[in-house]
Amino acid sequence: MKAMSRKLAIVCLAVITLFTSGCKKQAAEPEKTEGGLRIGYAEGVTVVDDANALQKQYDEMMEAAKQPGMTLTYTNDAFSTDGLNFDCFISNDAQNTYDMFIAIYGDDAFTDELYLSQLLRPGTAFETIKLNHALTPGDNTVYVAYTQVEEVDGEQQVHAQNIVTMVFHVTEN
Repeated sequence: MKAMSRKLAIVCLAVITLFTSGCKKQAAEPEKTEGGLRIGYAEGVTVVDDANALQKQYDEMMEAAKQPGMTLTYTNDAFSTDGLNFDCFISNDAQNTYDMFIAIYGDDAFTDELYLSQLLRPGTAFETIKLNHALTPGDNTVYVAYTQVEEVDGEQQVHAQNIVTMVFHVTEN
């Protein structure tokens, strides 16, 4: 696990370095020479002469990689005969550290709120939910936002969020 975290941190550091060094100016077109194409040197890049700054950035990324991730456990399909009450499985996995709430939307702009839960403790799940309004018969793609919450100085704050799609099937009676 540590080796994977270290590899992830190194890849992230490389991406950050490439992004920050190349974001000021677009790379020049490769030069055409008799020997074929040659890539010229980028202009407007930042010279890295402070090894301590790079080490600090690496250490911060390694520390962030130690934070617990979010494990998602759910069944991709939910079923209903009335478009309002659904049999489903949406959980806050027992491996998670933080409480979470679930928000379900009917559109990718997150304006059609179908469902908003209270907090789920790790290791708890919904097996049925009732939507705010009925979905039409057929297969409906919905957007499910899993939002982890942590307590900081007596206030609840978002710790992390992950969004997945599910298919809510409505069959006609």
